[in-house]
Amino acid sequence: MPTSSYTKIYAAIRRIPAGQVATYGQIAEVAGLHKQPRLVGYALFQQEVDDDLPWHRVVNAKGEISYSPARRNA
Repeated sequence: MPTSSYTKIYAAIRRIPAGQVATYGQIAEVAGLHKQPRLVGYALFQQEVDDDLPWHRVVNAKGEISYSPARRNA
């Protein structure tokens, strides 16, 4: 399940236009993963920081980027 779900999440994130942001919940909805914003967080955690995915356009409900001290390559 996570692999196909993650693919949908990454595709939704790539659709965020430059200069815009979306919340974890919004990305989950666009990806067809209703009420699963945590899965968006798990998917983002798996990405390398220097990957081409615009992860910085995904914000939490407070409008902030959520950093994890356990983040790989942070």
